[in-house]
Amino acid sequence: MLFFSLFVDGFANLGNFKVIASNSAALLMLSCGMGVVIISRGLDLSIVAAMVAGAATFGILTVAGWSVFPAFVVTVLAVLAIGVFNGWLIAYVEIPGMLTTLASAMVITGFFRYEVLNGEYLLMLPSDSRAVQLLSGDAPAILAVLVFIASWLILRYTTMGRVTYALGDNAAAARLSGLPVRLTTLGIYAFAALTALFAGLVVAAASSTVDFRIVTNGSLLFEAILVVVLGGIPLRGGRGGMRNILVGLALIAVLRNGMTLLNLTTQTQDMFKGVVLLIAIVIDNYINPRDTENDTVGDL
Repeated sequence: MLFFSLFVDGFANLGNFKVIASNSAALLMLSCGMGVVIISRGLDLSIVAAMVAGAATFGILTVAGWSVFPAFVVTVLAVLAIGVFNGWLIAYVEIPGMLTTLASAMVITGFFRYEVLNGEYLLMLPSDSRAVQLLSGDAPAILAVLVFIASWLILRYTTMGRVTYALGDNAAAARLSGLPVRLTTLGIYAFAALTALFAGLVVAAASSTVDFRIVTNGSLLFEAILVVVLGGIPLRGGRGGMRNILVGLALIAVLRNGMTLLNLTTQTQDMFKGVVLLIAIVIDNYINPRDTENDTVGDL
């Protein structure tokens, strides 16, 4: 912030900070879901695909004449089904989370593009739609705060949260202790999918468009992981919390905004963010050295 304030015109003013906050709502929600998954020593590569699929489902139903509430309920159930299916494959079939969610993202994107959108990338939403109007104004910030509070409450005060930390610390010990690790895994990935839905609704309402290209060509998934790692949550899990998410979000939001004001290309911005991620991983490995007793190959 100090660097951009000194060298970038227009950065250090209230209007720009409001832009940073509004543009960070969707990323905050995605990062909350990703953070809970990574604390459990998992990784969800389908979170952006679930985000776009949820927004597309809601948009299709509302355009077809459904009222907002029943369309939202059906969309929530559909997205929860994606998360529960991911969790089931990981917990019961014992497929590594990284492979499970990568395959899930490919299936979701392919199904919606070719079976629902007839090969198109975009779903246009009417700008005067009741759903779009509801999600404009201060709604994104309110949703982001609610998702953040819900994530904090789950991790701090629920059995699911305590088991999540136990899974990240030592999954084998948690299982042998009789903790409900499989049910918790289902809940973790279902919660991540639900946060993705809220993020997708905010993104779609802002542009009146659902764009499936952000699954394969966008950097949103990369940024969500970057927020979690930069905030101090180790990829091997078991540590961290929502305070770390806020720190990582602030870093990425400021970095993204400052580079945009500098008129850097998207490719250049991705390069800088990649360098930052590599530095963060190296520092994380130094601060949190690998524990051979607790480390389990193939958790991701």
